[in-house]
Amino acid sequence: MVKFLKLYEKIGIFIFLVAGAIFLSFASPHFLQGDTLFNVVAQGTYGAIVGFGMTLAITSGGFDLSVGAVMALTSVFLSILIPFIGIPLAILVSLIVASFVGFINGLIITKLKVNPLITTLAMMTIIRGVALIVAGGRQIVIHQKVFMELGTGKTLGIPNPIYIMVILFVIFYFILYHTPFGRHISAVGSNESAARISGLNVDLIKIAVFVLVSFTAGVAGTIRTSQTLIGIPTMAPGFVLVAITVTILGGTSLAGGRGNLWGTLFAGIFISMIYYGLNIIGVQIFYQMLSVGIVLILALFIDGIRNRYLETLKAKGLKV
Repeated sequence: MVKFLKLYEKIGIFIFLVAGAIFLSFASPHFLQGDTLFNVVAQGTYGAIVGFGMTLAITSGGFDLSVGAVMALTSVFLSILIPFIGIPLAILVSLIVASFVGFINGLIITKLKVNPLITTLAMMTIIRGVALIVAGGRQIVIHQKVFMELGTGKTLGIPNPIYIMVILFVIFYFILYHTPFGRHISAVGSNESAARISGLNVDLIKIAVFVLVSFTAGVAGTIRTSQTLIGIPTMAPGFVLVAITVTILGGTSLAGGRGNLWGTLFAGIFISMIYYGLNIIGVQIFYQMLSVGIVLILALFIDGIRNRYLETLKAKGLKV
């Protein structure tokens, strides 16, 4: 049973992914065409990219509910800055602003000892308010059409957002699994007290993690803004649900200490497949959101069963 649970943690999402692909291949004769597959993957980049950051947060024992608001703030800053300082510098400044939100989250959580859930929930409301104030309560059109290439263009026939997702995956994979910082993230999530006793700077680690989460939200917001050419202060109101679903469904333990970036990557694509499949059969958008919520509950249920079973074995002195 232990072997099965550990195997499910690693490849469980692949089972869902294959099952979804089989269903969609029957539901739509066009699903297995190259363009359709690329579009499904490209739509999954949002959840996967923010999921990379969320994976680090949950692995460290934290949580971030402000990612959707950060996407909106990034979108607004891009629309305001691009006409004045150009696209590259506007992207850089907007990502710095997004990362600064994570820095503030980290400071409040570590220095003021406020629960991450409460902190990021409050910050979500604050940042959405700031985005609306900066934008004057309206959407801002971006007239520089070349910016659209970032989110809608293709290189060698592959949508550009897929390249961005792959590059970020490689970076975050290296950080989490091949650096001392990544090992420290897991150590903090497994046992924060033991991590402090061993000499780790837990506060700094947590702050850095929240900066990275907000950075990924900024990247996702940049891609979305590029696709619409509009700065939207109300962008992604329910996106945090997708980010958390992708992370938990991918095999990252909500208990902390154990992250699965490969699972997060493919879970992002799977959630995109759900939306695509429901669109094919004519399901309305609010039912699609309901379906993602059900998937999240299922993922949490399975994760809870797995954790309780493994903890029971540990209590009995068995090696798991």
